[in-house]
Amino acid sequence: MNIKFFRNVLIQLTAVTGLLLSQAGFADYIAGEEANRRGDRDTAFKEFYNAAENKDARAYGKLGSMYLYGLGTPKDYRQAYIWFHMAYLSGDREGERFRDAASSTMDRKEYLEAVEAAEQQRLKLGLGKTPEH
Repeated sequence: MNIKFFRNVLIQLTAVTGLLLSQAGFADYIAGEEANRRGDRDTAFKEFYNAAENKDARAYGKLGSMYLYGLGTPKDYRQAYIWFHMAYLSGDREGERFRDAASSTMDRKEYLEAVEAAEQQRLKLGLGKTPEH
């Protein structure tokens, strides 16, 4: 066996792993939608959270809403701000409006902490600094 063969096998394994991971995030989002339709907010929150952590941009705004309104999780305006900002950066036009609504509940210190936390999440997800439109 030569190095070229092993290199090709490694490339194929990497591609398959990436595909499986992206499918897992997709499945989480669909499961979140189904749970939400049934009114099972706890499960919907967990599924949207998993999808968002797997970089499924469709889940960012859903997760922000759940934090904003306390659906399946306690209300957390800082987390709502973070996830609505991720939605905004991913091209969700409503993300900016809801992010700003979440920030209106915060004092200056809380707001600055939310901005910093959102920046850390942006870096973790590999999103750009400006919206994708």
